[in-house]
Amino acid sequence: MRRVTLTEYATATGVSLGADELSSLRRAYPTLRMEPTLGAPGRFDLTPNHRIGVVQLNDLTLEIRPKTPMSSVVFLVSYAAERVHWADVVTEWEDDATLVDLMAAVLSRSVERTTRRGLLSGYRAQEESLSAMRGRFLIPQQIRRRLGVAPPIEVEHDLFTSDIVENRILLSALCCLRRLPLRSASIRREIVRASRLFGGVELVHYPRHHVPDPAITQLNQHYSPSLQIARLVLQSLSVDVGAGARRGTAFLVDMNAVFEAFVRTAMRESLGVTRSRFPDRAPRLRLDVAERIPLKPDLCVLTDGVISWVGDAKYKRLNPTGYQNGDIYQMLAYLTATGLSSGLLVYAADQRQGVSSIKHVIKGTGVTVGIRTLDLDSPPSAILQQVGNLAEDVGEIVNLTSPKHT
Repeated sequence: MRRVTLTEYATATGVSLGADELSSLRRAYPTLRMEPTLGAPGRFDLTPNHRIGVVQLNDLTLEIRPKTPMSSVVFLVSYAAERVHWADVVTEWEDDATLVDLMAAVLSRSVERTTRRGLLSGYRAQEESLSAMRGRFLIPQQIRRRLGVAPPIEVEHDLFTSDIVENRILLSALCCLRRLPLRSASIRREIVRASRLFGGVELVHYPRHHVPDPAITQLNQHYSPSLQIARLVLQSLSVDVGAGARRGTAFLVDMNAVFEAFVRTAMRESLGVTRSRFPDRAPRLRLDVAERIPLKPDLCVLTDGVISWVGDAKYKRLNPTGYQNGDIYQMLAYLTATGLSSGLLVYAADQRQGVSSIKHVIKGTGVTVGIRTLDLDSPPSAILQQVGNLAEDVGEIVNLTSPKHT
């Protein structure tokens, strides 16, 4: 088994790939840039983008590591998932652990905490053929299956059970991680132990584009952090990426989405506001009078239901000038549509530039586009302090007082 390790946005030259491996990689990681190495037939220069994780083929394991420390990635993921206790993930194998190892550790330990008082139970509609009436009589099914003859009677009734969608999602994510290559034997044991907590729960395989998103209520609120991580796992997983004998599994996390979720969650907490004031999705926003051009900013604060501050989170790498024209144009569109005088682009700091704060005053408009960077190489407390400083500025704009992080 060959193992090739890449780093996001960095090019690895001269990687040997067979025709089948090349085809499977294109299926598993469509945005991986693969260019033939000059003067070396059968070898390729590989450049990953913002998707990190692992692709497991028959004879090849391709690992894509983050540009930031792995511990920072786990912190971003867990914090974005409503502050899972990321510090519980032991660090003795941080330098050698893969993203899959760390995600498996975070999910299994979160699940064990979530289910400490037992599995969540609820009512689920179930159809059965019974000898006596119970629940609702299903006349169409009785006619179709029994030609109208009874008993047995086709009925539907509500069953109080732990075999509900929340538990199915957690079990599905744990089992998916068990099938992936894990370096740590101790983490594999943790995954197995956590999976055994779901006795009586049906194992369902969810397509990554159709993972359920259960509504969070007072009854299942304690499940929310684990569900968010489990949904991220399931949405990052692609099974059977090859064809025929060449089959494999890919687990690729979109760091753009992780960074956006982290910035939103950390800013919301720092400002001390609820989702209604700092929503996950901006309210309906259109650029043109005919309302045919939709706009979807990542970050926004509402005052009386109207956007009073707008921002966008950018995990992409900055160019040497410190900004990208397309991002400035995008923010200018947000400000035009909302009528606001200032907006903010929040980037993950590039190692070459470090943390910075820039303001661009746009000619003839009177609006200002700010650029702030977050240094993800810093310890978690320092990252939160940077977000806290950012939130203080936003709080002044929308007349909020944000508590400082210590």
